Formats: sequence, C-alpha cells, structure tokens
Amino acid sequence: MRNCSSIFARQRNGEDVVLFEGNNHIPFFWLMLFGQEDVDFLHEKICRPVHNRTEYPASATLSLDKIKALIRTADRRSYVERYYASGLPLYDDWLYFMQISDFSDMRIYVDLYDISSCHESPERFVESLRKAIACFDENREVGHDNVIADMCGYEGRNKNKKRFSDFSDAYRMMNRKEIYGRFDKKLHLGKKKSRGRKTGLFLLLVAFVALLIAGIALFMLR
Repeated sequence: MRNCSSIFARQRNGEDVVLFEGNNHIPFFWLMLFGQEDVDFLHEKICRPVHNRTEYPASATLSLDKIKALIRTADRRSYVERYYASGLPLYDDWLYFMQISDFSDMRIYVDLYDISSCHESPERFVESLRKAIACFDENREVGHDNVIADMCGYEGRNKNKKRFSDFSDAYRMMNRKEIYGRFDKKLHLGKKKSRGRKTGLFLLLVAFVALLIAGIALFMLR
C-alpha cells in the first residue's frame, strides 16, 4: 500500500519500483490493462465483509499477467484512435515502455487503494471500474481529459536508467505544456491581484482627499 495509486514492477534486484503514479482517479491507459475478470477478482478481494473493526482494509492491488494485459491494451488501440486521437502518440510510447520495462516476474502490479478510498464504498468503486471497462467493449467514450494525469499518470520517482520522460517526446511535450500552463495561470492571477490592490489604493486615496476637502471647507465656514 503506497502513498498514492501507482503501477509498480518487481525488478531483478528484488525491489518494487513505481513506474507511474496517479491521483484520486484512475488514468485512462491503466484502465485499458484490465479485463472484467480482474474486476471480479478485485471485488472478491476488497468487498468481503469485515468482522473485526481493528482489521486492516484489504489491499486494493491487482496483479496482472504482463503479456495478457499488454495484448489487451494493444487490442484497444483503435478505441484510443477513435476517441482520443490527440493522445495516440503518448499511448504508443506508454505501451512500448511498459513492454520493455523490467518486470522480472512478468506481473504488472496496480495499486488502487488511494483511488478506491475516494469512493463511498468498495462496492461503488468496483462498479465504477465495471462501467469504465464496459465502454471499451461497447465502444462508448470514457470521460477523461487530455492531460498526463488522466492519460498515463505521472512518471514515478525512481532511479531507473530507463526513464519514460527520456523515452517519450509526447510525454515531455505534454508535461512542459502543463507546467508552463500552470505558471501562466499563477502569473495571470498575480496580475489580477496587483490590479485589485491598485484599485483599492486608488479608492482609498480618493476617499482620503474627499474627507480632507470636506474638513477644510467646514473649517473655512466657521
């Protein structure tokens, strides 16, 4: 169980290394790794009744067969091309990176605990997964934004020599665009605040001058 939802790999040196991190929702590409049988397994794992209040909640980590999961994801490429064509270069890079990454036991581990805890109940969480995966099978659009957090998640903070940010031009460009976009928003917000302060000071000065003139007029009338 980690501090955030993640995709991690068990590598040849025995360490578990986080490759990608998510926030409080599942990145679109991660969903493409899952089949309905994976959701069924997760349901049995986390929706079992808890008889003891001191019992720890069940782990919401899925262990996926690497080859099977990546073949399933590759088969869904036409879905990405149809509904998220602008994200296709990132999808292709992400899928290839997942193929060449070090999964020593040939398992892809997806820790969903942080995401599952954002739902009202484990049952609601599992149901949301079923609905999302059904969209692939029924060729219906899944509601996701064209940003890194919603597509593949952010690159994990690890010391691997193979870095997704070094490998993928699409990831670097999107990340740079999002960073500059956030900076521009802060800059724009700062300008608005500065204008607001200037307007407030101007009105305060006008009020002070008006009071001063009124005081002088009152003194002259006496």
